[in-house]
Amino acid sequence: MASAPTLLDQCQPAAVVLNQPALPCYAHLHELMRRYQVEDLVNESAAKFAARIEGMQRQRDSAGEGFVDPNVQERSAVDFHWGHHHDFGDFVVQGRMGKHHMSMLAVFIDELKALPLSLQGMRVLDIGCWTGGTSLLLAAMGATVVAVEEVKKYAECVTYLKHAFNAERVSVESKSLYDCTSAEFQDSFDIVLCAGVLHHLSDPKLALRILFNCLKDGGTCLLETVAVDSGQLVDLVTKSPKELDPNSPQSSGWNAMLFTPQKLEDLLGDVGFRVDQPCKPIQHKTPDARLFSVAKRVGHVDMRRAGLSVADIR
Repeated sequence: MASAPTLLDQCQPAAVVLNQPALPCYAHLHELMRRYQVEDLVNESAAKFAARIEGMQRQRDSAGEGFVDPNVQERSAVDFHWGHHHDFGDFVVQGRMGKHHMSMLAVFIDELKALPLSLQGMRVLDIGCWTGGTSLLLAAMGATVVAVEEVKKYAECVTYLKHAFNAERVSVESKSLYDCTSAEFQDSFDIVLCAGVLHHLSDPKLALRILFNCLKDGGTCLLETVAVDSGQLVDLVTKSPKELDPNSPQSSGWNAMLFTPQKLEDLLGDVGFRVDQPCKPIQHKTPDARLFSVAKRVGHVDMRRAGLSVADIR
């Protein structure tokens, strides 16, 4: 008789991993994530925790997400997929993004000098937190984190991890980025992290203005998105992955559009941000490049509104 599948058998392999040598702060970030191991549980037993984590892997829910037809939705919104690699001590969950949450923040810290190692006293908005890898890491760095996730099952996952480890610095909002316009989000954050989100969005210009409004004056937006090398596009027009390469894994509908460095800088400027350093592509010779950008809100200014889908956005 075949043995029952283990937790690791059910986990998805990493689909995207930042392929570069480890940066100096990576070891420090890796050590911070060791705060979230079974031995560190506060409000849950080890056995119940392992069972809950394993049970998450089997979730398939469409109605709870409000979908009428699951066949036209992204698979990751219907079927539960763990976001980032997490070593819980007694067992390891391999996420679809591998250790990207640590290597991505390391780029902002070491290469772009845009993020301090200590975030004590700072409020951070983590957009598209998935299963909470970045949110937990930012909290371990000292930040007070508001984690936003539109897929309910993932928001519930992060809420559970927060409870299990008594991660008091993390709060979770199950909502779309486009709903982050209420008073509690306005002019409220020192840092907004929007990692791995922008290329999924139907209206990136509106989204960037909402993120601009969420920042305090002097605040920083850290953006990381899928990108292509500028030379691959004509007139800096964003294209879908299917247009660039119909055989690429990225052409399955997972992404809405890709960005060149210049196109992203233009969009950021249009909504009011100041970009002091060029957007930085990593692995910039492949369709699966990751593009990093640091944008500042110097003060609240008006934006370029021609063609804007929500004309009265603040």
